[in-house]
Amino acid sequence: MRSYVNPFRARTSEQIAHQGLDRYLRSFGADALDLLPDELWDRLVLIRSAPGAGKTSLLRAVSAETLKVLGSRRNSHDDLRERLRSMSVLDADDRPCVLGFRVPLGRDFRAIEDLESDSSAGRRTFLRLLDARIIGAFCDAIEHLAAVDEGSVLAAVRVEPDSSGGAALERVGGESGEDLQAWARRTEDEILDRLDAVLPRDEPADGHAALYSLRALSDAKLRIDGQLSQLRPLLLLDDGHELAASQRTLLLDALHDRELHLARWYTERYSAMEPEELVGDGEPWRNNVLVDLELEARRMGTVTRRGGKTRQFEKLLADISGRRASRPLLQYDDEDRTFVELLDGELGDEIEDRADLAIRSIRERLLSVVDSVDTRYSTWFTDADGLSGTQAAIRWRELEIIITRDLERPELGLFEVELSEEERKARSGSAIRESADLFLRREFGLPFYFGSERLSKMSAENIEQYLNLCADMFDEMLVGITLRRGAELHPIRQDAALTAASEQFWRDIPARRVGGRGIQQLLRHIAKLCRTETYRRKAPYAPGVTGTALSMDDRARLLDPAVRDRIPGAAELFDALGGAIGHNLLRAHTNRSVKNNRWMVLYLNRLTCVRYGLPLGYGGFRERSLEEMCRWMLDDIEDVTESGVQESLDIA
Repeated sequence: MRSYVNPFRARTSEQIAHQGLDRYLRSFGADALDLLPDELWDRLVLIRSAPGAGKTSLLRAVSAETLKVLGSRRNSHDDLRERLRSMSVLDADDRPCVLGFRVPLGRDFRAIEDLESDSSAGRRTFLRLLDARIIGAFCDAIEHLAAVDEGSVLAAVRVEPDSSGGAALERVGGESGEDLQAWARRTEDEILDRLDAVLPRDEPADGHAALYSLRALSDAKLRIDGQLSQLRPLLLLDDGHELAASQRTLLLDALHDRELHLARWYTERYSAMEPEELVGDGEPWRNNVLVDLELEARRMGTVTRRGGKTRQFEKLLADISGRRASRPLLQYDDEDRTFVELLDGELGDEIEDRADLAIRSIRERLLSVVDSVDTRYSTWFTDADGLSGTQAAIRWRELEIIITRDLERPELGLFEVELSEEERKARSGSAIRESADLFLRREFGLPFYFGSERLSKMSAENIEQYLNLCADMFDEMLVGITLRRGAELHPIRQDAALTAASEQFWRDIPARRVGGRGIQQLLRHIAKLCRTETYRRKAPYAPGVTGTALSMDDRARLLDPAVRDRIPGAAELFDALGGAIGHNLLRAHTNRSVKNNRWMVLYLNRLTCVRYGLPLGYGGFRERSLEEMCRWMLDDIEDVTESGVQESLDIA
């Protein structure tokens, strides 16, 4: 039997081999660079997100390795070149203007905490190793991008510091490229030997009192073979969440130095932040450009970047999935339709049968509550009778919601005139139709969680979450290809597979998140509240409720340690909120003005919504007091979920 590879299982952004870089460039959607603001060079760019939102991919797009490949393949990756030109990363002739050098922060730094018994010595060793890594990456980037007629590239390189950077440059090796690289390698080897030693050493290691590399490269110019280079250094510090808390604080303090004129980007996960920062407002007084990737993803399509309008995030996701899947689909099944087209195919006979059952049942229910001599809804019924299939089922369920609301109006008269189709449209809308669609899933097994649009919404503005869901969908496509049924994926199979993915996402919470059990307890209470409000007969908060809210005053109380000590459950709530927000399980929108008050709105992750049968939009929420939320953490509840859609259904 032929074996198949799922192209969504690989993560190319973290592969450093040449083949990995090629795959990264083929699968990278250039629209992702529109997540970055226009202000990229004058201040620290602080990029935060949940795991998998694309931080490393963004840094790799401007790294020297990528720019070298683009320079050697002038007839490829035109969309990426265009974006990089607009960002002033490439000039009009596609020559690099920046020297992007990436420094991963996930290796060895935490071990220094255990190496040095004295915290001051530990800080100095950390800064010295980081200086060595920065200078080493800087030299590697020069070797990638610079070229000389003969001899070593670094031998031909001179760094010319500004008036305040000369002393700092001498501390990290001097002006020569070769001397800089030699110092970086020697220093790194010395500290790593110390880390690898079996027995602790009594004498403290040599250290640095500051990050001298930042001052040395600030406003520095490069001269290569005697010629002034247009390359300006761009420091790319990746995965700051891997550092110890004290190291992170030390590094961020150094990066926020207002006297620096070095382009510097820093990435970290929300989980690196303290709970006070996550539940509160972070550090708004800092002089940086703060990039919340999930927030920027939601804004795409409504903002301009570098003089042009951005495309919606859903377009970026479709582009990414198409880049990954098009070649395998063509090879495995001679399929030239795109991945998203295969998700948006025909509904099929089984769904039509379920829709017919829904139409008959809902029509009978309505006739049982509407007096046969009451002609107010005649036009509505006649119009609905003229439809068929799922369109008719949604219309009848929509009418049931509207008529339920209408019949419960206290001012309703006995002999009101017949209602027109225009009045139905005025009382309805896309939100009520989505509620009707969701109700049909619960009552008649019609799939709701299917199609490219809803798959994108389930990503919760997180590229890795989207790729994981695409991987599950592609697995289902491979089943169809193996059984010679084709790659097109039936909506019922999509709904079932995405429901299973949601369940697995939930089960992974305790294993992958510190305090996961407490987070799940909080989410269960929020989900119960959302389900109760979403499935009310009148759908008052159409299309449904997907979150709760805490008043800003209550949030201020929760941030106060003295209040947390007084209220039972407050400490547990504080920790659970911090963990849930930090891991993208809750989305926090602060300072929302509703009902003459200001609120911190907390929305469930869209994939969690699938498990509980909730809609996928952001909108409906029901507020609760701090005291009630604290009680949630003291009293767990039964975990009631929504049943998934089954592949077969007996039709009466």
